[in-house]
Amino acid sequence: MELTERVREALNTIIDPCSVVAGAPVGLVDLGLVRQLTVTPAPDGAAVLVRIGVTEPACLMGASFVVRAKEVLDAIPEISTVDVGLDHAADWTPDDIAPAYQLRLAEVRSTRGPTTDRKT
Repeated sequence: MELTERVREALNTIIDPCSVVAGAPVGLVDLGLVRQLTVTPAPDGAAVLVRIGVTEPACLMGASFVVRAKEVLDAIPEISTVDVGLDHAADWTPDDIAPAYQLRLAEVRSTRGPTTDRKT
């Protein structure tokens, strides 16, 4: 498996806690929070740059996502340098979610029924 794909898989093991509460756990990649990923090969090991976004500016999980991403990427032997930071653009939308997870989320939501009829 290509290193870039292994990096994506590793990042996708980081589960968004809000998705757990929603009843449909999802990793950062499938949620569309990995906003930038660059893998640069080098003789002594690849350099990996990752920028992680959050679903809304008030989200408190960004720093935790960065720490956890560094941990999972440091565990990949072919990587010598890891640069993980937050993407502060705050431009995430539900359209960034992977299509397979969009379907799963819709299924989970459909089994819950309406949560409120309040109109604001």
